[in-house]
Formats: sequence, structure tokens, C-alpha cells
Amino acid sequence: MGKRQNNVESDTTANKKNKKSNSEVEVKTEKQNFEKKSTFPKKIEGEQKKPHKHLNGKGKTTEQTQKPEDWNEFKKKKKELRLKRRQGRSGFDIVVKAKKMGEKLRCKTLKGGEEERNKLIDELHLLLKGQGHYAKFVLAHDTSRIVQWLLKYSSEIVKNQISEELIPVTVDMLQSKYGIFCTKRLLKYGNSKTRSAIIDKMYGHAVKFASHAISASVFEYAYSTWATPQQKQHLVQEFFGEIYRTSKDNEIRHLRDVFKQSPDLKAAILATTKANLSRIIDKSLLDSGLVQTVLHQYLTECSAEDRADLISLLIPHIVVISNSKDGVRAAMQCIWHGTNKDRKHAMKTIKEHTIELSKHEHGHCTIITLLDTADDTVLLHKIILSEILNAARDLAENEWGRKVLLWLVAPADSTCFHPVFVKEFEEGRKNSNSKKDCAIRRKEILDYSIDTLLKLIAEEPEFWLKNSSLAYEMLAILKAGTGDALRNAIESIVKVIVNPEWKVKAKEEEILGVEDAGLHMLLKKLAKHDQNVEDQNSCFGACVIESLPKETLKTWLSLNRGCFLLVAIYENCTKEVQEKLKLKLQERQKVLMKQTSAGSKILIKKMNQ
Repeated sequence: MGKRQNNVESDTTANKKNKKSNSEVEVKTEKQNFEKKSTFPKKIEGEQKKPHKHLNGKGKTTEQTQKPEDWNEFKKKKKELRLKRRQGRSGFDIVVKAKKMGEKLRCKTLKGGEEERNKLIDELHLLLKGQGHYAKFVLAHDTSRIVQWLLKYSSEIVKNQISEELIPVTVDMLQSKYGIFCTKRLLKYGNSKTRSAIIDKMYGHAVKFASHAISASVFEYAYSTWATPQQKQHLVQEFFGEIYRTSKDNEIRHLRDVFKQSPDLKAAILATTKANLSRIIDKSLLDSGLVQTVLHQYLTECSAEDRADLISLLIPHIVVISNSKDGVRAAMQCIWHGTNKDRKHAMKTIKEHTIELSKHEHGHCTIITLLDTADDTVLLHKIILSEILNAARDLAENEWGRKVLLWLVAPADSTCFHPVFVKEFEEGRKNSNSKKDCAIRRKEILDYSIDTLLKLIAEEPEFWLKNSSLAYEMLAILKAGTGDALRNAIESIVKVIVNPEWKVKAKEEEILGVEDAGLHMLLKKLAKHDQNVEDQNSCFGACVIESLPKETLKTWLSLNRGCFLLVAIYENCTKEVQEKLKLKLQERQKVLMKQTSAGSKILIKKMNQ
């Protein structure tokens, strides 16, 4: 039994060995067959490797891009080929001559002076005129400058002749990367007739030019700088529909005027206007007075849904559209009718440009609208107010920046803002999506701002008393202040005022500060405000009388305005302060009795009461 088992095991082992040897033979056979069928060449011993050809970025091998042995000869041949190719074009000789003459013409100074320049201009103009060369030159990169120099230096007669040839191709020039510069030169150096003719040629293409990346800037220059009110009106009409591309109506001055004539077409006209505006917004070409005018008109007439759609597109561009009167009105509409999310987005967009907008003639209205409308005053303080307060000194010196600061401490005050301006903001706020009570919002903004502003006055009183404009801002801040911060500010101001050497510049001359008409009036208003101050330690008049040195009192008594300032202090202070003033005046009674001014006479009457 054991022997039989051993025989079976040996047979099994032998079978496995046979199978293994058979498989090895099969693999070797397949390998030999594959090598025979393979098309790869066998490596020859001793054969050198060929240099590997790497591909460069343009799909050429490095061998092809290697320089030839005689590189200078190669360049010379290429130059000759290029020259032959150009010589085959029509007008080549004229271009060469014009370039040579243009190089001389562009020099600021010539050997022959103006006579040589005029001679060059005449020769060059004679070479180009009447054969359509000008129309070709303005569209080419190497010849458009020649036409620009001619328009700059030539006489009125030559300019008019060039204009006659270029006006018919205005549309092509405005869409050319080089032609736009010639168009701008025609507008700048041409006469009123030439400018009017160029703008008339733009009729029918207003939407195309406003939405074209190349032509948009020059088209805006023509519209805002040289177009007449009638031409502006006609160009705006083209955004209202295809009918106004070919026909103009002098009676239509606003989008709403179209609805009066055709009420049934209101929906179609609004849809067309929105489509034209969306096309321009998508290309971010909103830095245009024409586009901003259409935006403002559309936002005041469209439905709430359409307005919401457009606002979401305009918010990222709110800084750009705030650079014109109509544009900033459109920006104000976005803030009034936008959601809290839109306002938050607007704040983040404006943050980096807060100071720039605050100092802008129109942009400051956007900042004031945010201050007057935003419900989230905490976020407003973090993003906008902090920027304003950090640059308060800089803003105070700017005509428009002062208005932003005034809105922080005296919002909608008719003594600081024009009634029409205040009324516009009141109506906008009533129709807005704001939910917070106006009085609460203004108090919160004041609480964030007042201490910082009072501290600035306390630290630099001379700056705020430098002129009447700054003093007017200072007065509004002091009226809104309370507590220790107000007391410190008042004391700092009084130290400057009672200084006998306090002087300011007026009409390039230095005069005593109390003699300046604007400052004198504001100091009297500050004295009158003492009636509304609860803390007597913060009263302007009381602080002045306490700190008034004899030398300064003597100077004031000799001045009419100095006497009137003392009268204002006397009329608005407490009885205790009045008695202190009387005692000081009695010491200077002889000096006062010698004065003949109107202020001194009134002061004497007050003292004898």
C-alpha cells in the first residue's frame, strides 16, 4: 500500500515538471515569433545614437529652429522678401514717402522753424489728398500717426480738407484700434461744424458704439464733451428701440415721454431698453454718461421685478456709475430699492473707494445714501464709517467730503444742506426697503462718530479754525457733542481764540482771527448755542471769559467785531458769567469809552444794565 502511494506521488511530481517545461517552451516560441514579426529595427553594435529631436512650443523640432550658419545673411534675405511683398501692394511708394515726412513733422523743433513745418504739411497733404489715402491711413498702425500729426499742426484750411475725407468713414474709424485716435484728434482740433458732422455720423450706431470695447471710450468723449443737448437727446433715444435709430423726435427727452405717445408699446420699449443695458453691463462698459443717463431713466420707470434684476447686475459696478449726475441717481436707486444683501454687497464694493467717492462731486451722494438707508449700522460702521472717520481730517478740507461728515452729525439739517437735496433723500428713503426707524439709525451713526470727531478738534484746534469752511464743520460737530469730549474740544478751541497772536490768512494777507468775517459769524453762533447746553462747564462763553487775558480783551475792545463777539457771549451766558464779564470790562472802561464803533456802544449799554 505504501509503495503504491509513493508511485502516485512521483507520477504527480513528474507531470508537474513536464507541464512546467512545456509552458516554458511555449513562451520561448511565442517570443521568437514576435521578434520575427516585429518591425522594430535591431540595434547594430557600434552604431551611434541619433540626436533626439525635441518639440518646441510651436510644433517645430529644435533642429529646425537652430540658427543657420550665416545668420546675418539669413536676416538680410528675409528682409528683402518682406520688402518685395510690400512693394507688391498698391500705394507702397506713397506710404514710404509719407513716413519719412511724418518723422520730420512730429519733431517739436525743426531746423527751418515753422516755415519748414508748414512746407512739410503742404507737401504731405498734397501727397495724400483726393485719392482716398486718408481713409486707408487712419486704419493702419504705421500710418495713423501721420494723420494725427497733420491734424495737430496743420492750418484750419488743411484740417477742414482732411475732415471732409475722414467724416464719411467715421463709423469705420470708431471701430478701428488705430482709427479711434484720429477721431479723437478730429474732435479736439476740428471746428464746431466738423464735430457736429462727426457726431451726426454716429446716429444709428449709439448702442453698438457704447457696447464696443474699442469705440466706447471715444464715443463717450464725443458725447460728454462735444455733443450739443439736442444731439445727446437723439443718441439717448436709440436705446429705446429700433424705430429711433433712423428717426429722431425732439419732443422725447425722457423714457417716460415715449409712453405718453405710445402707451401700448410700454412693455416692448422697456424690454428693448433693458436688453441694450444688459448687453453693456455684461461687457463692464458703464463708465459712460450716455449709458448712465439711460440707466437712471430706466430704473425710475421699470417694474419692481425688472428693477431688482438690474440692481443685482449693477451693484458690482456701483463705484463706476457714481461718477456723473445721472449715474449717481442710478446708484442711489440701487441702494434704496436693493435688498439687505444688495446693500451689504454695495458696502464691500465701495469700501476701497470710500474716500475717493466721498470727495467726488457726485459720488458723495452714494455714501450719504448708504448712511441714510442701511439698516445694519454695525456692518456700516465696520466697512464704511471706519474709513470715513480715519480720513476725517482729509475729508474736512474737501468741499464734498465736508458734506459726508456733516451728514454724520447733522443729517438733513436745512442749515447745512440745500432743501431740494434733503427732499430728494426723504422721498427716496420713504420708497426704500429700509425697515429701521430713521431717528434710531441716525442716533446709532452719531454715537459711532461723535467722540472721534470731537477728539480730532481737541487735538488740532488750529486746523479747524483755519478758515470759515472748516469752522462751519467744527460748529456742527460741537453742537452734536456732549460730555467730557465736548468740554475738551471747547477748551482747546478757546485757547486758540483768546491767544492775542491768533491770525488767519484772508486774501493772501494775515489778519486777526476775530476780524475774519466768516470765523466771527461762526463764533457768535457758537456763543448762541450755549443756551442749549446743559453742562455749564461745556459752555463756550463761560470758557472764553475764564481764559480771556487782559491783552486779548484790550485788542477786542478796539475792534468792532471783537466787541460784537463779547456782546454775543453776554447775551447767551448765565448771570454768573455776565457778572464776571462786567468786572473785566470795568477794568478797561476808559479804553471802551474811547471807542466809536457800533459794537462798543452796544457793549457799553449791556454793561450798564
